Amino acid sequence: MRKYVFRTLAFAALFCILLTVSVFAEDAEITGNDVNFRSGPGTEYAIYDCLPKGTVVTVTDRSNGEWYGVTYGGHSGFISSAYLSVSASPSEPAAVETPSAPASSGGTVNAMYVRFRSGPSTDHSILGEYNKGTAVTVTGSTNGWYAVVINGESGYMYADYVTLGDNVSVPSVEPDPAPTPAPTPAPTPAPAQTDTSGGTPGHIRGDYVYFRSGPDTTYAIYDSLDNGTTLTITGRSGNWVAVTIGGTSGYVYSSYVVSDGGDIPDLPSSTPEPTPEPTPAPVETTSIAGYITGNDVRFRSGPSTEYGILGVYNYGKALTITGTSGQWKAVTIDGTSGYVYSQYVAEGRVTTEIGDDTNSTELGRQIVEYALQYEGYPYVWGGTSPSGFDCSGFTTYVYGHFGITLNRVACDQARNGVAVDTSALQPGDLLCFYSSADYIGHVGIYIGNNKFIHASTYTTGVIISELSGYYNTRGFIARRVI
Repeated sequence: MRKYVFRTLAFAALFCILLTVSVFAEDAEITGNDVNFRSGPGTEYAIYDCLPKGTVVTVTDRSNGEWYGVTYGGHSGFISSAYLSVSASPSEPAAVETPSAPASSGGTVNAMYVRFRSGPSTDHSILGEYNKGTAVTVTGSTNGWYAVVINGESGYMYADYVTLGDNVSVPSVEPDPAPTPAPTPAPTPAPAQTDTSGGTPGHIRGDYVYFRSGPDTTYAIYDSLDNGTTLTITGRSGNWVAVTIGGTSGYVYSSYVVSDGGDIPDLPSSTPEPTPEPTPAPVETTSIAGYITGNDVRFRSGPSTEYGILGVYNYGKALTITGTSGQWKAVTIDGTSGYVYSQYVAEGRVTTEIGDDTNSTELGRQIVEYALQYEGYPYVWGGTSPSGFDCSGFTTYVYGHFGITLNRVACDQARNGVAVDTSALQPGDLLCFYSSADYIGHVGIYIGNNKFIHASTYTTGVIISELSGYYNTRGFIARRVI
């Protein structure tokens, strides 16, 4: 009898919890310099914008401890929680009623890059990622999560990212939630090894990771590191790891460092003073028109990687060359003076020529000519018209002008047409870029001469980029749809 009463009370408590959720939204301030605002919760996702220190954003989701869902300037995305200072929690809002899922009802995913997990929490393993519009079957709910079935596979999605179908009948009693699997335990690190060589080998995990002079975002940036960069770990200071790279000692945020040789020892509590930016040497005054020749090129306040980043630009960005300081060009971009590494600056005006690749078609050239007229148009998430494009919205619009129908999002456009070997590209081919090992997250149109046009970020809009560097190393596939 006592067991029966206990089970009844426990079920009643759970039922009450499931009937209420809190409306979550709170302000947060950017605590670092030039913090990336990304399209998804990880460094493999596209960068929408680079936000300066002190920028205030609205946090809408903290279910992922490392990456917070935020809105800024009317756009939704993600920022690393390490660079956010969340305001004091607002007064608890009134509980609102949330519909309980019926025994089995239809629904759709209502956001991008939504994770499908093996259990109802972020501790559980990720079974896949799905975009807005994906159909799901909802079989139950528990603690703000829906138990769902996608393509015959059972798992869980956070309830805020699933929209139930119309006329859903709510059962009088909440169905028993699907059994909660135990979280996958984190692997046990190898025992710490005795430091006999002055450090522990390791490497960078993530792209565009800052290497700083001290253990805080207020310290000078030495360089921006790519995924896999090797380093030597010498210790830990709070959330930062002391490392040596190419003979230079500095710090990298711990989330982006992987030890290849055991645990990381703590450093003494003292921390170095911030390194002031040196005063750049004067340069001779000139005035020569030029442009950026690479992708994601840093525009700095002085002629070395020790100086702060004023902006990040892509191929074709116009500038004025005002002088030279060692291996750096003194330039002016949109009225701001600074420096760009000489390798990424060319004199003259950029010209866009459609490639005359072997066997190129007249229709392919027409598609490219039509796409090029939208260079410089704004980026808008979900946009499919000249008032604002996202990457797949741009390709959908351009090909649609010629009566060619594409799937709506990048991962689905990678299934349109037929596969093309990347060594045999022709103007008008679709280029579909990987955001992770097996997920397509970006798309553009090949224009020839190793260049392509795409809706890139909120900062750049529709731009022309070289198919090299970051865009080449991240991996891509090509599809021919004409």
